[in-house]
Amino acid sequence: MTATSLLTDTVAHLQELGFAVETDAPDDPNGETFLDITRNDFSTQISFRPHAGLGIFISDDAYGQRPDEVYRNAEKAANRVDQLFRQFEKSGSIGYLTLVDMRKLNNLSQVELAEALSIKQPSVNRIEKRENIKFETLAKHVAAMGGRLEMRVVFDEMEARLEIPASQVG
Repeated sequence: MTATSLLTDTVAHLQELGFAVETDAPDDPNGETFLDITRNDFSTQISFRPHAGLGIFISDDAYGQRPDEVYRNAEKAANRVDQLFRQFEKSGSIGYLTLVDMRKLNNLSQVELAEALSIKQPSVNRIEKRENIKFETLAKHVAAMGGRLEMRVVFDEMEARLEIPASQVG
């Protein structure tokens, strides 16, 4: 998929889901394009950079802020915006990605995820509802969905990826 088709496919998916999309394209074809997305009282923004993907902003706007989530799949990005919209309809606000959101974005049921983890479905349900989860459990959960877990440390004066040796996980 080309960068241009990723952008046009995302707009098409968003419109199919009932969102209005305004595009603010740069003069430079390698520059950053912004999509302003609205539906009823809900609004959010996607930043598109050809070599980075589709960045969705969750936290409050701040100059120079980077996207909170980055997608390289048009349908997943559009479905994530739809999740945020539904969250906004229920609570009046939007929040960061949860394990339930992630599982649903990957089109997995709790039963399918349980099979991938070699555990029972009620265990997946408990993991998804936990407020305090072990790092090892989270890493396995993400890996069962085809991903990998990365950690970042953030201070006022710096931020960096935190490397945790595999020998320390589990």
